[in-house]
Amino acid sequence: MARKPKLRTERMLPVPQAVDPDGRVFMQAHLKIGGGNTIAPRLHFYDDCPRSGKVYVGYLGPHLRNTLT
Repeated sequence: MARKPKLRTERMLPVPQAVDPDGRVFMQAHLKIGGGNTIAPRLHFYDDCPRSGKVYVGYLGPHLRNTLT
């Protein structure tokens, strides 16, 4: 997924510039919230715990496009 530019761009999500000078990082890591159906929302996040002790949420909503959609 990370190799396809359009899919990667959807997952470049905002963070403070103290985390990344561009103000955006690639957030492939995600969790499905709720039951087993495909309309359950996804939460994409960036784990910055080793450096700042924080986890940044970049997206909460419907499943982003992938190679199957």
